Amino acid sequence: MSIDALLDVLEREAQAEAARLISEAQQQAGEILARADAETDRRRAAALGRLEQEARRAVARRTAATARGFRAERLQERAAVLERVLAEAERELRTAGADRYEDQLAAMVAATLQFLDGTPAVIHCRPEIAARVELCRGERAGLTVVPGADAAAGILGEAADGSVVVDNTLPALLRRRAPELGMAVAARLEAT
Repeated sequence: MSIDALLDVLEREAQAEAARLISEAQQQAGEILARADAETDRRRAAALGRLEQEARRAVARRTAATARGFRAERLQERAAVLERVLAEAERELRTAGADRYEDQLAAMVAATLQFLDGTPAVIHCRPEIAARVELCRGERAGLTVVPGADAAAGILGEAADGSVVVDNTLPALLRRRAPELGMAVAARLEAT
């Protein structure tokens, strides 16, 4: 083989080798670019996912804050309604006639005397129920029934020395039951 032929063969082999190397380099470059694109897509998706989660959390926080504010407003409104209802009921009970509580009078006197046991005491009541209170007290010594036109409906007992006061007037009984009545009113308001 001549030198020219040998040079032609070497040149063709060199060109083939160069073409193969270029092809491999292009293939590797394509794979690198594909991996880079895939990594970029993965990172973009992860970043979008984080942003979506943060947005959902922000919406959830705002929603929860709004719901808490709404519940607080409703509780305040409910408390204001209950306070108005109780105040109106207290005004009415303060001047209620004896017929509204006459059937409970014996129990009211007994409950009052229970706290005043063994001490000289005074029971304040309205004049129209004074005789019934006298009957309900029984044989208890040291107890004075004092009728007063300005007395609230019900009875008010106190130790003669002022150390104990038992307020069983209708307005006081209402106030003691206010939490229970508040729950009942709230249940009715929720039902409507």
